[in-house]
Amino acid sequence: MASSLPSSTATTLHGQWADTYRLLEQRVAGLTAELHALRSERLAQLAEKEGLAQRLQNVLDALPGAVVVLDGSGRVGSHNQAAAQLFGTPLAGTAWREVIRRCFVPHTSPTTDLALHDGRIVTLSTCPLGTEPGQILLFQDVTENRRLQAHLQRQQRLLDMGRMAASLAHQIRTPLAAALLYASQLKHPALGEDRRQRFADRTVASLQQLEGLIANMLDFARGGVSGSEVVAAEELMQELRSTVEVQTADRVVTWRGESAGLSVRGNRTLLLSAWQNLINNALQAAGEGGAIEVFCRPAPGDGIDFGVHDNGPGVAPEMQARLFEPFSSTRSRGTGLGLAIVRTVAQAHHGDAWCRSSPGDTTFAMRLPLVPAEAKGKGEMRRAG
Repeated sequence: MASSLPSSTATTLHGQWADTYRLLEQRVAGLTAELHALRSERLAQLAEKEGLAQRLQNVLDALPGAVVVLDGSGRVGSHNQAAAQLFGTPLAGTAWREVIRRCFVPHTSPTTDLALHDGRIVTLSTCPLGTEPGQILLFQDVTENRRLQAHLQRQQRLLDMGRMAASLAHQIRTPLAAALLYASQLKHPALGEDRRQRFADRTVASLQQLEGLIANMLDFARGGVSGSEVVAAEELMQELRSTVEVQTADRVVTWRGESAGLSVRGNRTLLLSAWQNLINNALQAAGEGGAIEVFCRPAPGDGIDFGVHDNGPGVAPEMQARLFEPFSSTRSRGTGLGLAIVRTVAQAHHGDAWCRSSPGDTTFAMRLPLVPAEAKGKGEMRRAG
């Protein structure tokens, strides 16, 4: 026969169970209230953070510069609208080296400006992300500023030409007077054929010197504005060789091309003219018995050098710093415009001109950025179309 608990004991146990249940209910209610409070607090914090993030994004979008945040792996973590407009999309999650390849012209000049393939010019400032890996990149579009600066520089060049007008006048008058003198002798009836030919050659040479002076002045005034043609380096060198063939026929000239498959973007005529200026200077510096080397070769930083080397006496150290300034010349009859034009043309093609000189070893060259392979293909397709 099953035993049963006394009624008093059962009542006691029932009361304990009821108290325990109430305590559990109270504990559950308390925990539920705490969880609700924590959830509300977290939601409030999340909303505040989202609001802060949105405000920060609004601030970034309002900045006039393009902001790009890179993570530790070199990928774009975030950016503002200005960056998307500058570099195109997609941008977030893209490796920054891919953006560089897609958007930037290879940088070879000593300036801090960076050129984009679409023609815009930007400057770059960087900042680390503090304790986190990565960095912040800030780009400023200075295209309009550089355009205005170029305009002011052109105005300055015109002012320089005005100040030097009197000096250049006698430079022009000298070959003109010589040409007139030689031409006047050509009509002399007793003039022998040999002398007639010699006077004719001297007349042409004087007129060519006059034409060169005028061309230099015009090129310097224009500032060497570049074009958009993709020019093969070897092709440019062959054209130059044909152009100066007569001029270098009786001189020791070596042609050294190490630029197979390399191209630049710009104005073919201006590049040839600037390179020819370097050859003219080298021929005059080397003298009758001297030798020059015309070269085209790859340069550091995805660039290419178009230059000339000669074994002449070199340039005095005190003159080297001013060689590319307008109206600065080492020759008594020089105008000082040739090398200034070379630098102007090089800079118009996002490059620069450089010189290294010592007795018997002088090199002048233009260093220009190479055209990437894909950009070269697009340029060829545009010309074919």
